[in-house]
Amino acid sequence: MAKNLEKYDKLVIVVIIIISLVLGVGYWFAQQKSEPVYLSKIDRLMFDKNNKSPAYVLTLPDKLEFSQNSEESTDDFFEKNPEPTRTEENLELSFSLEDLINKVPNVGKLPNKSYHIEMKNQDILPNLTEILPNNMILPKKGNDGRRPWIEYGYTVNTLPNFKKIAIIICNLGFDPMPINKISSAFPPELSVSFHPYLTNAQNHLTTARSKGHETYMDAPLASHDFTKEDTGPLALNFNEEYDENLSRLHKIIAQPGAIGGIIIRDGAVSPQDEPVLKMLLEDIRNRGLLMIDATLSNVISDIKIDNLARRKADILITKDMSSDEIDEQIKKAENMAFDKGQVLIITDDKPLTIIKLYDWIQSFSPQLSYEESKAVDITKPFALVPASNLVVE
Repeated sequence: MAKNLEKYDKLVIVVIIIISLVLGVGYWFAQQKSEPVYLSKIDRLMFDKNNKSPAYVLTLPDKLEFSQNSEESTDDFFEKNPEPTRTEENLELSFSLEDLINKVPNVGKLPNKSYHIEMKNQDILPNLTEILPNNMILPKKGNDGRRPWIEYGYTVNTLPNFKKIAIIICNLGFDPMPINKISSAFPPELSVSFHPYLTNAQNHLTTARSKGHETYMDAPLASHDFTKEDTGPLALNFNEEYDENLSRLHKIIAQPGAIGGIIIRDGAVSPQDEPVLKMLLEDIRNRGLLMIDATLSNVISDIKIDNLARRKADILITKDMSSDEIDEQIKKAENMAFDKGQVLIITDDKPLTIIKLYDWIQSFSPQLSYEESKAVDITKPFALVPASNLVVE
């Protein structure tokens, strides 16, 4: 009996050993299968055995490319491709931090110029002003028929053989530096427009108008996607009633300085919004203001309002455009000016755009009479004019 028990004990031990071996081999294969497939030795270096966060971070030059099918090791690669020795020739190709900073568009580097022009009306005129019971000051058409968009603007005479270019830089007012530099550097024929949330509005308007620039206000539409861009509580939102939108419009134009009109900026608008839009445009007309449509659609342009001073922007340069795209828009503006004789450009206050427009304006040919121009090669017969000069009621 004891011998039989001893036999069973040995058998149990053998079975336990076999089961342990099977489990051990199975666990080893499972570990091998779950381990990530490394494309190279660099990948294997970066991760530990438990596939946790990188243990090392290796940064390779951008121009080094390794084929996934290559059997060449990284050591062999660097032996065949040693780092080039710096010479005077390739040192010239490098640049310093100062060079890099100098390449960043900076409106503050625009020159200060002295332009001599006196606007007919730099400040608001009492007879073109309506004071509401809540002390809100609104522009209005005068009893004598005078309109703010004309009285607060001015006309520039251009020679017949020159094409008219009007530029309005919008969204100004968040930072006083750009408006100060723009007012000083650009010719007075440039027009400016301020966002509706600006502080120190009187100072901004006075600064711009003292340099001869026509002044307007941005009237943003509600954003297409408020999760990406919020145009704020004063944006015209056609999900709201007419009275609410009229209140927002009045808050935008209630400024302590002379403004000639509004720039309606792109946003959510559809043909179904025409009833509310039409009443808002009628209020703008009744106040003698200029309305410039700077939207990407034709919804506003298609609304007919008698005797409304209006203009549709020909070129829109948005803040998300690249350098090449801005150049394309400027070239498009030139072609349009040659074709139609005039062009209206609306742009945001992006430094790169401002500098490109400044350089472009400097390239305009000087205005010469037809006879004088015969002896001169005039490549860009463009004349910068205030925005109001392109408007006909």
